Amino acid sequence: GSWAHRTIIKPKPDHEYDADILLCVDENSEWADDKAQYIEKLYWALGRSGYPSRHRKTRCVRVEYANDCHVDLVPYVTTSDGNHIVNRLDGTWEDTNPEGFTAWMAERDEMTNRNFRKAVRLLKYVRDHRGYFTGTRSIILTTLLGNQVSYWTKIADPSAYSSVPNTLVTLTEELNDWLQARPSMPDVEDPSSPGTFFTPHRWSEQSYQHFRNRIATLAPDMRAALDEPNADKSADKWRVVFGDDFKKETTESKSASPFPTHAAGSGATLSSVSHFGRAG
Repeated sequence: GSWAHRTIIKPKPDHEYDADILLCVDENSEWADDKAQYIEKLYWALGRSGYPSRHRKTRCVRVEYANDCHVDLVPYVTTSDGNHIVNRLDGTWEDTNPEGFTAWMAERDEMTNRNFRKAVRLLKYVRDHRGYFTGTRSIILTTLLGNQVSYWTKIADPSAYSSVPNTLVTLTEELNDWLQARPSMPDVEDPSSPGTFFTPHRWSEQSYQHFRNRIATLAPDMRAALDEPNADKSADKWRVVFGDDFKKETTESKSASPFPTHAAGSGATLSSVSHFGRAG
């Protein structure tokens, strides 16, 4: 998730940091026909321990803290055939492989000169702070973007992943091509758990169409900003994507881009915080 993957970003004002924690538990045979009990028992145990601000969710119990933070505690059940999380609403197991997904993320980051995570954070910023493609969860956004990372792209264009803005534009353009070839919502498979899909229970056709249309707008806007040879004009074009506060003062760079060379985003508006855990 966002903490383990180092893709968490600062939330909007009046919004909260969202952290997920897997709570490893043994299988209880008495709950075989009522798997929701894993969440129910956790909910009541937290109440007895003095956590009044808690809520049952589909796969977790959410504990709300003061200030801008909540934690989702996800029962992670070890059974004879593997590890699962619980879908409380339909009473079924859902396969998950958090270590595998984190390893998949790390591989993509390595392939992109450690720019993939930064590109994910920037698109999450566009989603959350600019209000683009709401309804697309982080796990789906991360998976779709990660699926675009390719050794062939790196070989064909050595500059494709050479910097944060180059990686962001390359992946967004390739994601746009992939989306435009799919007029209806496709199945999105968990890359760490073959046969397990994030759709349709984490995405809807309406959200998919909105996401598809917004990426179709973002891709050319990003390309125009990246290719602009004038630094000030480039900054103006990046503000179309990231907002008026984006890098108001430009500095010289080979790409004429307002992105700094040492961070995922520019300025305080795109700052992000990295932690460890499981979310998405």
